[in-house]
Amino acid sequence: MKKSFLLFPLQPRFSRACRPLSLLFFFRAGRIIRDMKHLLYLNGKPIEYTLERKRVKNINLRVRGGEIFVSAPRWVPRSVIERFLLSRGDMLLRAAEHSAPAEARRWVSGERLFYLGRELTLFLERGGRAAVRPDGSCLRVALREPDDPGSVERAVARWYRRESERLCRAACDILYPHFAALGVPRPEIRMRSMRSCWGNCRPERAVVTFNALLAAVPEDGIEYVAAHELTHFLHADHSPAFYAALAQVVPDWKARRSALKEYAPLLF
Repeated sequence: MKKSFLLFPLQPRFSRACRPLSLLFFFRAGRIIRDMKHLLYLNGKPIEYTLERKRVKNINLRVRGGEIFVSAPRWVPRSVIERFLLSRGDMLLRAAEHSAPAEARRWVSGERLFYLGRELTLFLERGGRAAVRPDGSCLRVALREPDDPGSVERAVARWYRRESERLCRAACDILYPHFAALGVPRPEIRMRSMRSCWGNCRPERAVVTFNALLAAVPEDGIEYVAAHELTHFLHADHSPAFYAALAQVVPDWKARRSALKEYAPLLF
């Protein structure tokens, strides 16, 4: 799932937009694209965003890793763009809060991690074969070398991937009968470390790929992600028809999607 938001459609006015002085130039498909940095003030707080002028009909807003990207038609004045950004102020402020680089994990006892929406405290102990398991409010990790941060990180990452795959497969097993009745082939399920989305779908290959950290979010969030990706077998875009089909399986998809946004900064 991309963190991408399609904003309101615009009609061309054929007016020349303001052009800032500092530009980064890129050649793409034989034409020049300008990626421009701007500052927008929300409640007195400076919010930086990157504006790209493209051959598009609408203004598009994307938030990735705390960074804000906007694409807009060349003829749309910046005042119009920023007026709409102000209407999305809450989302932009949340993005700004998470834009600072997160402190690197030290992978020592006491670190806080999430599993199925619950916060767990990392507890390291010496043991033979590597083992990771939740135990009440702790995530116990037994290793031959528990003092080696790299070994701890790899062991926890492998555990997250296994748990995420188990939970995603279980969610797909529950949801699939609905999609099978609509002619959707049973997809191949893959897991991958992803920094910008919870999952993606390749209908032409019958493949659904899930984020290897999905085990950190609540189960209803995992079910939402699975339903979202399976719905793409019916509608490749995010049109009203797509969301209508999604609502047949997950009626409260909006609430679940909003809840997932709270976990994204913790994971990515």
